[in-house]
Amino acid sequence: MGIPAGHRFPITFDELFPQGFFVLSVERATEYSEGKQPRPAVDKLTGLPVWTVQGTDPSAKGKNTGAVVKIASEYQPVPPEALAGTPFRPAVFRGLKVTPYVRDGWVSYTVWAEEMLAPPTPGRAPKQGSGTPEASKAA
Repeated sequence: MGIPAGHRFPITFDELFPQGFFVLSVERATEYSEGKQPRPAVDKLTGLPVWTVQGTDPSAKGKNTGAVVKIASEYQPVPPEALAGTPFRPAVFRGLKVTPYVRDGWVSYTVWAEEMLAPPTPGRAPKQGSGTPEASKAA
């Protein structure tokens, strides 16, 4: 059985980010090819623009707690509101998948999500946060 290159394996938010995820920034992803000018990244599976959500993962060990989640969406994802009185913007992701790859002898992975949402509060559903024209207008 062969698994095609670039296959995205499903994973749950709690498996990947057991202590949550805090958004630092959201920006258009850039694609780099050797010998060519950098250009805006486009998802090879959907043809949609790719956005990178830069954040921090409190469960990460060591000094590097940085994490990146990519979202393919026509519109720029909008991070949830900051927690009152803090600069922290907690987020959860729907439709998380990982694509493993090997670079310099190390196995790593690219994290993909369908959507970024505000974390649910007790008794309430998660608030929509990305991939919609309304979310982009709110930014």
